[in-house]
Amino acid sequence: MNPITQFIVDLITNFLQGISGPLQPLVALIGTTPLQFTTANEIVIGTWNTMTAVADAFLGLIVVVGAIQMMYGQSTGSLYMPVSQFVPKLILTAILIHLSFLMGQDLLILNNLLCGLVHADVVNFIRQFNSGQPLNNGQGVLITGIFAIAFSISLLRVIFQAVKRIVFFNVLFVLSGPAFLMSFHPQTAPWFSFWARTYLVTIFTQFFQFLTFGLGFQFLLVSKQTGLTGFLLAIAMLNLTAEIPALLARFATSAGATAPGVGQFVRTAITVAALFA
Repeated sequence: MNPITQFIVDLITNFLQGISGPLQPLVALIGTTPLQFTTANEIVIGTWNTMTAVADAFLGLIVVVGAIQMMYGQSTGSLYMPVSQFVPKLILTAILIHLSFLMGQDLLILNNLLCGLVHADVVNFIRQFNSGQPLNNGQGVLITGIFAIAFSISLLRVIFQAVKRIVFFNVLFVLSGPAFLMSFHPQTAPWFSFWARTYLVTIFTQFFQFLTFGLGFQFLLVSKQTGLTGFLLAIAMLNLTAEIPALLARFATSAGATAPGVGQFVRTAITVAALFA
């Protein structure tokens, strides 16, 4: 059985050494949202421009319908929105539609800066595993192999969530123009509220997830947990990290959650734009 055991030992050792190289760029993807994949991407920008043009067209339709409603109300005495309320709301909505690009990009940059405050070093943890020594027959090769595979699967789960978050952010980003358009009318305002909550949760989920990710690995490195115990704790930490998006998603879908209003978005845009000006 010694040749078979040695083959398994070499296989696991090569596996751990093989994933340590390409692991760092993947960890960087977990801790940051590259602008070239989102707001600096030509396809995303083109789609945003198209959806903004659609929102502008519908806003023009709202102007026509609102003018007709005001003229009809003045002639018949029925209820209508006064010009003093209609025009400022119209101007604010138009400004927010076209500011949505700057707001989304600045919020994304703010999230990346927050993630940059957290340090996660998975590669050092893998190197620290087993004190940098190769595996041997007395360490429970099969158990160690199972733990190594479970660790890799858990890490890939978090990486896949990072990719999904980038794609979902792009979807919400290009829909920001029509979303702000929905804030104009009270009947469509709940859809804007849902989009706003989902938008903010999608952006800042990365920070809370990477905070859990980074603090967990720093704990493992400082406490010098190696071997099977280190892998077990790392797997538990990675699974906790993977549960963060589902926990925060309850805020976006909760009916009782407080949605950011248009005024809050304006203040946020002005504040964030001033920070990165």
